[in-house]
Amino acid sequence: MYVLEKQNKFNQFKSIELWKDAIAIGFGLFGIITAITGILGFSFIGMFKDIKISIALTVLAILCSYIIAVLFLWWKTRDKITLKIRGIKITVYQGDILKQSGWKVIGVDDAFTVTEDDAIIAHFSLHGKLIKQLKENNELEVFKEFNAKNKCKISQGDILPYKDYMLFALTHLNEGNEAHVDNVHYETLMRKMWQGVGRFYSGKPIYLPILGDGITRFDGVSEKPSPSQLLKCMLCSLKTSNVQIKAPITILIYDRINEINLYDIKKFIN
Repeated sequence: MYVLEKQNKFNQFKSIELWKDAIAIGFGLFGIITAITGILGFSFIGMFKDIKISIALTVLAILCSYIIAVLFLWWKTRDKITLKIRGIKITVYQGDILKQSGWKVIGVDDAFTVTEDDAIIAHFSLHGKLIKQLKENNELEVFKEFNAKNKCKISQGDILPYKDYMLFALTHLNEGNEAHVDNVHYETLMRKMWQGVGRFYSGKPIYLPILGDGITRFDGVSEKPSPSQLLKCMLCSLKTSNVQIKAPITILIYDRINEINLYDIKKFIN
């Protein structure tokens, strides 16, 4: 049984943007404190006769304000973030998509391969886990028949709904049964995916993994895009897809959570 990676909730402190943004908030907080003390009839500078002590106290107050601002920004993004893209609410956090209630988008190959052969579909992949779950529920043969009837109508980038799953044809299997996707076409496929989601969702909540962040091989690049890069691309493609979705969207990070800085993602989109 696969266990989710333990999330380091202090990971967001690595964000340079967090420390930069805290400066303005820290000075704003210090300004509020200064205004309140002024109303009460005293100030940091005039609190002590020794000017050095007064200056030191002022610096300390600014530093404390800054630290409070840093902790505030960290607290808001320590384990999840909520975004708004064209009025659509998107939440990003760590979780297991197969345990959610709503539409679950699962990346598969464009042949909608259904096999228990680990050499073709890795058991630890979401595609493999879906097949395992269907087998445990005695639904695998029905699922195979459903696929056989519909796969001829599907091309790469299309979505095929099955019960509460949206099977997304993300990859193409080569002769060696390796799942590939062209890096140049990835964003186009993501836009097509969002359009399919918009067509089928019927008001139900939508859950997605970071698509392509498994054993998918990316053609045209020497190094596979990082989980953070793939997540940014998914969010940007939603922004440019012009799809109107009136249900909450959740992107669940299944693996490598500590390679993604949630604060940087939020800052990138905003």
